[in-house]
Amino acid sequence: MVNQIPVPQAKYELLTDVRQPRWKTQVLCLILVSLVLGVLFVTRAWLGIVILCSPRAETLDTETVVDNAKVATWLRRARMYAESTKENQNADRNNSIGALQHFYTNFSRQIIVCYYTISSNLNTFGELSPSHIDPNLCTHIIVGFAGVVNCSLDLGSNSSIYKEVIALKKLQPKLRVMISAGGSNELHLGFSEMIKSHASRKKFIKSVLNVTKTFGFDGIDLDWEFPAWIGADEREKIRFVQLLEELQREFYRAKEKLILSVAVAAPQAIVDQSYIVAEMAKYVDFVNLMSYDYHFYVWYYPITGLNAPLFPRSAESGYLSTLNVNFSAQYWLSKGMPREKLIIGIPTYGHSYKLDNPMNHGLLAPANGFGELGEMGFVRYSTVCEFLQSGAISVFDDESKVPYAYKDKEWISYDDVTSVYYKAEWIRANNFGGAMILSISVDDWNNTCKFNESFPLTRTITKTLRYQED
Repeated sequence: MVNQIPVPQAKYELLTDVRQPRWKTQVLCLILVSLVLGVLFVTRAWLGIVILCSPRAETLDTETVVDNAKVATWLRRARMYAESTKENQNADRNNSIGALQHFYTNFSRQIIVCYYTISSNLNTFGELSPSHIDPNLCTHIIVGFAGVVNCSLDLGSNSSIYKEVIALKKLQPKLRVMISAGGSNELHLGFSEMIKSHASRKKFIKSVLNVTKTFGFDGIDLDWEFPAWIGADEREKIRFVQLLEELQREFYRAKEKLILSVAVAAPQAIVDQSYIVAEMAKYVDFVNLMSYDYHFYVWYYPITGLNAPLFPRSAESGYLSTLNVNFSAQYWLSKGMPREKLIIGIPTYGHSYKLDNPMNHGLLAPANGFGELGEMGFVRYSTVCEFLQSGAISVFDDESKVPYAYKDKEWISYDDVTSVYYKAEWIRANNFGGAMILSISVDDWNNTCKFNESFPLTRTITKTLRYQED
């Protein structure tokens, strides 16, 4: 009998495992990488939302915090306009808006509305005092901005400045001086609280009547940016119409010949979300269309663009083709605002960008932040003139009818005498109610651009609309 010696069995399973691909480990690594990327994406998106919603936040390329009321409100509006570009899914991309209509109105009826922004509140870079304002430039001066605090109109500590502006009526009796409520106050949600009930609106209206009577204002402008916009109660736009109706009724009852106007958004997405245009039209004397800030540096769209193009460029399509003055005005008309009540906004400031590559300096050029000139991307007209005097090259875009300028890595979109002339002629030809200037405080009131010529942009608009013969 042969003894059988047991032979140890080889551990082939181990060898087999080594030779097989480690698919479980690979899947785990893939999941971990996806999670990390997801967290980074969500974090960046969250930061973007915080930046858009926060009036005090800088862009991602800076570390400082916006702590300057002079630019906080304008910066907030520009960011909300940029935000509207991302919220355009419901916009009609097939809108077709024509160019000039060839008929003229009685230009003496068209008004020139000039915003004057108080230095301690929102004078935005300039220190224009009321005594330096030419009272013959504007038919209406709107002084901003009063707050809406505890459901009442709050003038803060600027009473003396309001009185100085109203005193200009002694030099030009036909001048109308109004007060604007909103502006930087909207950082504190004054309107949203005030309109919630009839009682709170009544309290606000009573305070308006008291202020206008005490100081001698000719009316009030409501600058709410913006009712029922993203994240807000959709009922706000209904309540806003109720406020306008109640204001008009109380003005009539008080036998006060007061003017009621509203500063309104230009982008289609905001118009659709924030306003019941046809109903508003019943109660306002006019609306001031904020037709500017169409393009502004934001981290998710880091390319150069025009602040206030009159017309679209042929290369623009879809929603981008709606980001211009002509489209916005025609869209407001199509929603039910009468032509004679639509006052077209013209900016006296520009927007600056920092170019990635100074050799790539045209439209849609890559940018990585605000330019060095101005504050937070906002550049007054006198600063633009200094930029040009320093050797910057100016390019006038024949399609959009506005210029831009560049030098080294600095790039600025702005309006000049030529572009505001085109806009004023377009306003005149299309029979709109007039022009609104934002603002005389940042026009060249100190003769920087041309010797012995103050307020060149505003003066050009006034001459074109009110003193030019047919």
